[in-house]
Amino acid sequence: MRLTQWTDYSLRVLMYCAATEERPTPPTISEIAQAHGISRSHLTKIAMTLAAAGWLETTRGRGGGLRLLKPADQIVLGTVVRQTETDFNLVECFDPAVNTCRLDGLCQLKRILKAAMAEYLAVLDGVTLADLVTPGHLPSCEQVIAWVPRA
Repeated sequence: MRLTQWTDYSLRVLMYCAATEERPTPPTISEIAQAHGISRSHLTKIAMTLAAAGWLETTRGRGGGLRLLKPADQIVLGTVVRQTETDFNLVECFDPAVNTCRLDGLCQLKRILKAAMAEYLAVLDGVTLADLVTPGHLPSCEQVIAWVPRA
């Protein structure tokens, strides 16, 4: 699965805010846009969406900026990805409305890909924003894989 640019930038904004929580002044959209080489107007839309989802507080004007509304260790990556991604249909046959596959019902690809997507999201559900910005805080890949329940 490939994340959309929207989700990628959403994660970058949240991570930047988490990494700068201890600063006396919050980061601004302009600061984050410049740091990542992203359009300021595009990041403004993303910040408004993240604020509406309850992850960010936005303050306008002098001394304003973006702050996390929840502690970074309470923002789960799986939740963010589920709310910012628009399409989890990896192949056409995932969506009955557009499925024209002649092998549907015979092929096991859909079942395998659904299982892979479930494991992908399960790994993200085991990681918080704090894990991504605290050095040495993220568990090893072996530990993350061990969290995923096996069928």
